[in-house]
Amino acid sequence: MIYTNHRIEFDPEKCVGCKQCYKACFVDVIRWDEEKKQPIFKYPEDCEHCFYCQSVCKKGAILVKPDYASEHLLQTFPEYA
Repeated sequence: MIYTNHRIEFDPEKCVGCKQCYKACFVDVIRWDEEKKQPIFKYPEDCEHCFYCQSVCKKGAILVKPDYASEHLLQTFPEYA
């Protein structure tokens, strides 16, 4: 497993339950809680940092914070060196 400290900050007070972030997430990091009518960020370590969920949230309830020091983002490709 690759260690990461990726975070997705969510402000439930700003969320209006539009599901746009849930629909935008193509890697299934965001799930939907029907009872609370809010997203659940189930697997932030799998986030691809496309920032699409953040950009479609018109209320500014989501802030994606990638861990740029993580192994996942420090990949090197010796064949291209």
